[in-house]
Amino acid sequence: MGLGNSKLMFKTLYLRNFRNFTEASIAFGPKINVFCGANAQGKTNLLEAIALISTGRSFRTQHLSELIREGASFFFLEASIVRDNVAQTVRLSYDGQVKRVECNSSHYPSFQALLGLLPSVLYTPPDIDLITGSPSARRRFLNLHLAQSDPLYFHHLLRFWRAVKQRNSLLRSRSLDGIACWEHEMAASSAYLFDQRKKLIEELNDDLKTGCQALSGEKSSVQYIPSQTSQLPLASSYLAQLEKNRPREKMLGMTITGPHRDDFSITLDEKPARLFASDGQKRTAIAALRLSEWRRLERQIEAPPLFGVDDLELHLDRERQHLFQKALEALGQVFITTPEISPLWPSACRLRVSAGATAILE
Repeated sequence: MGLGNSKLMFKTLYLRNFRNFTEASIAFGPKINVFCGANAQGKTNLLEAIALISTGRSFRTQHLSELIREGASFFFLEASIVRDNVAQTVRLSYDGQVKRVECNSSHYPSFQALLGLLPSVLYTPPDIDLITGSPSARRRFLNLHLAQSDPLYFHHLLRFWRAVKQRNSLLRSRSLDGIACWEHEMAASSAYLFDQRKKLIEELNDDLKTGCQALSGEKSSVQYIPSQTSQLPLASSYLAQLEKNRPREKMLGMTITGPHRDDFSITLDEKPARLFASDGQKRTAIAALRLSEWRRLERQIEAPPLFGVDDLELHLDRERQHLFQKALEALGQVFITTPEISPLWPSACRLRVSAGATAILE
């Protein structure tokens, strides 16, 4: 499912037994789409369904069984999309045991096949973890962004993880027979992952500096922190590092250096945002980061990716929220959940969501 030089759009969505939706059919507009309503009515569930079709994963849970409506035995989603300027149909379902994916009558065994089909950027309240949370949250950010536009990155990511799991298994068993084979595979893939992550961070910085200044007048930047500190050539230096670490890692039963331990840091006015920024400053920096991510992804795929915002009012104060909303108008197709309709978007496609049902607002 490679990407072409094309316009991308999510046209319609059909849900059955998904979260609190028994059944619903929704048509989306080509620009701003707003899902409004009280809490716990299903607004975020719609955004989750869109993200699931876009990336093959939920941004709220790793357990697909949680997506099945209570009392039902399966969920089913069907989407009509535009990709490569051609209308396409995507269907996916899960019955608690078997995942099924169909794209234009072609069948796939995993939801991972959807990754890169309809690239997107998602801004949610838990994104504050990109500053305050564990490094794993920041690695997920890097991996999801890069995998949506570069199938080779996803290939090397899977290859690296398979090799590191095998190496860890040998370390735990205290048997190093054959470990060099897995280390060579890790080294080859880690070099590609490192190069692409470093390039991503550099390109994000260009937009982030101007984006954060536009929202708040402050200067923000992001710094890549790889766990591999030795000099290039990367593959051979990583191999030497792995060999040197074997005695210690044999005691620990795990590999302690490599792409699976990388991190990045966001700074605000040249100070670590995690330590010195207020909550409002952190959320502004994340908003600028997500906008920078969208622009970088747009350049990579040569088409406007989707942009989703969950709980718009929770992210920023009123002044910065107004600036952020104006920035959203310049993007492609946007999906927003909010308790209230903003007067900024009188021409938006607006849906009232209540108890798992939707109604168009004129």
